Order: sequence, then C-alpha cells, then structure tokens
Amino acid sequence: MFTSVQPALLRQMIEPPMANEQSPAVESLREEQKSQRKEERDLTADQKLEKALKDTFPASDPVAEQVPITPGAAEEKT
Repeated sequence: MFTSVQPALLRQMIEPPMANEQSPAVESLREEQKSQRKEERDLTADQKLEKALKDTFPASDPVAEQVPITPGAAEEKT
C-alpha cells in the first residue's frame, strides 16, 4: 500500500506530533497574543477609553472601557 513512501515520511503521516512539539503557526499565534496582552496592560485609562470608543463606534450604547475579569484574580487597584 505505502511501498513507494519513504519510512520517515510514512511515520510522520501515521504518528501524531509529540505533545511538546508545536507548529510554527501555533507559536506565532501565541507570540502575537502575548504581545497584544502586553500592549493592553500598558495602556493608560484615557487610552483604554479611546480604544473602547473606537471599538463601539457607531453604536447607540454608551461607551465603556472593556475590563476582562479573571476568576480568582486579585482586584486591580486604579
């Protein structure tokens, strides 16, 4: 059936990747998400409000900064 396929290629086709191996796409996505989270943390209150305004325009609802809540996380002091 797979007689013309080289053994290493056949093994890659049959065996799933190791649990600690990640594709370049997954690594790239995680790096991008990490940088986006850092950028969000570094914003001032005015910048967060401006971003919220841009994210909700045009809309009839009042503008409010989006504050993600992490269950069990310590409350942030402002």
